[in-house]
Amino acid sequence: MSIISTVSNGGITPDGRKLKRPMHVIYQCSEDGAADTIKPRLKAAGANCRNVAFLDEEMEWITLGDERIRRAIESFQAKLLVIDPVQAYLGDADISNATGMRKMLRQLAIWASHYKCAVVLIGHLNKKEGSKELYRSLGSIDIIAAARSVIQISASDDGSDTKVLQHIKSSLTPKGKDEYFVIDYQGCIRWLDQNEALSVSYDVPSLKTSKHMQAMDMILAELSSGPMKASAVQNKLVSWNLSERTLQTAKKELGVRSVRKGGVWYWELPNDCGIV
Repeated sequence: MSIISTVSNGGITPDGRKLKRPMHVIYQCSEDGAADTIKPRLKAAGANCRNVAFLDEEMEWITLGDERIRRAIESFQAKLLVIDPVQAYLGDADISNATGMRKMLRQLAIWASHYKCAVVLIGHLNKKEGSKELYRSLGSIDIIAAARSVIQISASDDGSDTKVLQHIKSSLTPKGKDEYFVIDYQGCIRWLDQNEALSVSYDVPSLKTSKHMQAMDMILAELSSGPMKASAVQNKLVSWNLSERTLQTAKKELGVRSVRKGGVWYWELPNDCGIV
């Protein structure tokens, strides 16, 4: 959700690069509902949900080689397609069958190249922690072989809540450096710099030593369900011993808008995420 948000609003990637412009994303997820889970998470992450779409599977399941995927990429002009998880979109194909998997992935790769759309396939790891990273994905190694880049997420070794994003395969460029993050109590990603990541033994709440970070989290929590009266938000945040200056700085950084309705001021997040 964090990376989808960045792509959708033209933000800054985890490694510090500013994207040139906002781009369209298709997020196909079999495990969560759009209304009760995906949309709230996108809103909390600051996504421009007008730039995020999904394919309706209510009447018919979608597979990786489905022509509807190609048509959706073309019509929505998507530059990122995320399949979550890949195992749920194989249809009748056998994930352990190398020939079948190569054919399906080849078709997806052709579409990706033709429409200049990055494709991210999310998969779960098996429990063989002693095996090499590349062989810990479920099913055929052909999925890993077909990918030009493979990233693995795992827990850090120090017993903290820090997660490590590691670049374990790269066919076209040198591997990127490890990136670190935590998931805060609102379910949002907080990317860490190296000094924070190497700090000994901390948990998510203690990471929020900055009043500024606390204010941002609390504003997102209050507005995640929709606009609220400005006075109600301000009173609640002040009750948590946050100064007006901290509050306004956090509001500005999040892009929260002040909107007057019926003579009353409301605060709302910058994008009223209406997932397509």
